[in-house]
Order: sequence, then C-alpha cells, then structure tokens
Amino acid sequence: MTEKEVTVKHILAIISCALMAFVSILTETSLNVTFPVMMRQFHIGLGLVQWTTTGYLLMIAVIMVASSYLNERFSARQLFLTAAITFIIGSLLAAKATSFWLLLAGRLISSFGAGLSIPLMFNLVVELMPQDKWGFYMGITGLVIILAPSLGPTFGGTIVYFFSWPLIFYIVAVIGIAILLLGFFVIEQYHAKKRPQFNWLSYGLIAAAMIVFSLTFDQIGNGLANVWFWLGLLIVAVLVWLFVKSVKHSQKRLINLAVFKNKAFIYAMISYLLLQFINIGTSFTLPNYVQIVNHSSSLIGGLILLPGCILSGILNPWFGHLYDQKGAKMPLLTGATFCIIACTLFAIFSLKISTLMVVLFYGIMIIGRQLAFNNTMAEASKLQPEELRTDATAVFQTGQQYAGSLGTTAMAAIISAWQKRPGNYALLTAQGSRMAFIVLIIVSIIIMLSYLKMFQLEKAK
Repeated sequence: MTEKEVTVKHILAIISCALMAFVSILTETSLNVTFPVMMRQFHIGLGLVQWTTTGYLLMIAVIMVASSYLNERFSARQLFLTAAITFIIGSLLAAKATSFWLLLAGRLISSFGAGLSIPLMFNLVVELMPQDKWGFYMGITGLVIILAPSLGPTFGGTIVYFFSWPLIFYIVAVIGIAILLLGFFVIEQYHAKKRPQFNWLSYGLIAAAMIVFSLTFDQIGNGLANVWFWLGLLIVAVLVWLFVKSVKHSQKRLINLAVFKNKAFIYAMISYLLLQFINIGTSFTLPNYVQIVNHSSSLIGGLILLPGCILSGILNPWFGHLYDQKGAKMPLLTGATFCIIACTLFAIFSLKISTLMVVLFYGIMIIGRQLAFNNTMAEASKLQPEELRTDATAVFQTGQQYAGSLGTTAMAAIISAWQKRPGNYALLTAQGSRMAFIVLIIVSIIIMLSYLKMFQLEKAK
C-alpha cells in the first residue's frame, strides 16, 4: 500500500469542511440565549421556541443516518457544496423571518450544513491523510465538535446584547459564503462514485421513529398520565421494530446493525449519547436561568459557559493522553463522577445560583464531560472489527446530534411545565430548573453504571 502524500490542497479541503462544520454546530446552541427575547417578540412559550434548536439538531441526525450511503454515492465536492449552499440559504431565510414558523423553516434548511459536513470532515481525514496521521487530524477536527456547541451561547448572547438576533444569521451566512469559496477551489472528487441501492424504506422508518420520539419527549411536561406520551412511545417501538426487520431482510445500503451485537459497545454508546444529552441540556438551561431568574443580560447569559469551554478545550489533548497512558477506566469513571457532582450541586442550589456559582459548577461538569466524551468513542471503536468501524462512527455521530435534540426538548418540557403554574415566573423557572437538574443527576448515574457494565463485559470477554 503506497503512502498517501499530504498536500496543502488536501489540508485546505479538510479545513474547509471543518470550518463548515464549526459554523453549523455553532448555531446549534447560539439561539439558546436568545429565547427570552424571541418569546416576547413572537408571543410564544419556551416549549415552542426551543424547537429552533431541537428541530435543527433533529434534522441533522436524520441526515446523518444516510451519511455512509451519501459518501459512496456522491463526491466530496458535491456534498460540500450542497452543505454550504443550503446552510447559507437557510441562514438568510432565518435572518429575514417575520414569524416563528419562517424562522424554524430556515433552521431546518440550514441543518444540511452540519448534517453533511460533519461526516464529510471525518471521512476526508481517513481518505486523504496517512494512517499514522489520523490521530492528529482527528484530534484537530474533534475540537470542532467539542468547542462549537459551548461557544454558541457566548456568540449568540454577545450579538443579542449589542445588536439583535437576526444578525447572528447574517454573520454566519457571510462566513458560510467565504467557506464556500474556499472549498469550491480545493475540494475535489477523491474516490470513484458508486451507485448502491438506497434502503428508502428503512431510512423512512428510522427517520419517522426519531421525529415521533422527539415529539413524544416534548409531552413530558404534561405529565406521565398524558395518553399521547404513551401512544407516542408505542408508535416509536413499532417503527423501530419495523426498521430492524427491513434492514435485516434487505440488501440495500443504509447501516449495518451488526455493530449492536457487541453488548459492551451498546453500553459505551449509551454513555456517549447521555453525555451529549447533559451537554446540550445544560447549554440550554443555564443561559435561560441567569436571564429569567437572576435577571442578567443576554451577554452574561452567553458568557457564563465560556470559561469552562476554554478550560476544557485546553485540557482536551491531555485527556486523550490520559486515555493512551492509563487506559479507559480512569478518564471515563472520573468524568462520570464529575458530572454527578456538578449536576448535584446545580440541583441543591438551583433556587438561587449566583453567576459565579454557575460558572464554577459548569466548569466541573464540562471538564468531566470532556474527560469522558472522546475517550468513550475511542474505546467503543476498539470494540468493533475494522469492517464495522465506519458504521459504528455513523451510529455515534447520528446519535450525538439526536441526543442533543432530546436534551433540549427534555429540559424545555420540564421547565415549561413549571412555568405554566400560577405564581412568580422567575421562581417557577428556578423550581423547574431544579427538577431538570435532578433528571440530569439520574442521567449521570446511568452513565456511570453503563461504564461499569461495559468494563465488566470487556473483562469477561
């Protein structure tokens, strides 16, 4: 096998995709801090406005399900140009939106930017770089996934404080145009395109299951006695069952379910997805808390996450080094412990958390999350044979976006349920936030138990 030559053009191609992915992911959470303003402007509640984030993440996940097929069927150039153009069009539509529904439509269109560019970014590293360079370039591109969601509230909060929320979309659209021009000249067709048959039936079933489950999750705020919640779960169960049947009995391309035969991999995946659930859930809850409960500005609402984000970004290479030197147990179990501690502190002090406490508690949480997050995926990859690792990566990347959408939906549903009660709006928001963090404590404990079970299965094998 000949050694691949690393050229400037190849590096710029990866950078183009990384920048497209970064700006797309940045807008995942940049609107979280603008929700109080949008709620007043469009005369809607928190449960509805949060769909500008939830719907965006959900659409990304639906697109990513087909990423393995799309990589075979289309060239890198075609995928990149589609990602950039749709992101720009959707962002401009959102910027000009005069109603909530036009804003949501713009968000759904622009979601193609992230849904196509994130898998393409990782695929180009494998396709263009020598294998002994994969770790370095995966680490660099991985920072995109790590930093962008945490920087989103800071970006959005700063823009809203000094200007207005439509400027968020104008700025990212202009950046998108610059990235489009760069990618247009450097990204090419790197492999022969194939024409595998696409499993439309399976794709439709899993996409429907994801959408229905998100809508069902949104019903949590109405209580577990709500019949629509249980009916939704039943429909999801049927759709997933039909999906598994259709994949097993079809030769058409979508995803290889053999990755789920490894039970240790399943527990790793559960932990990975729940870590993202916590990350996006807190990125939604905290900016809204400090604005509504503490009556802070949108600027403060965005900046509270920045110190933890910067610190965890700086430490991220060291976290990977710990995994290389100490193995998986130390970083994974320590990370889960930090998440449990941080969520417990948030729950205890949630009726009155100062801005400084928010910064400190979030710092503990994000460091724990980052300590475990990438290392969980690295450990899970080792559990699969080489021929299944592409499918395993697709499962993780799709699940990551979907878990983020559920994190936003769940936190919004819980807090909205309390806000609807009679009484002081700020106090009700604080009480709803306390319940949300109690849920996150439970989620953190499940992460810890999943890790322990994964290590037990690995040792037995």
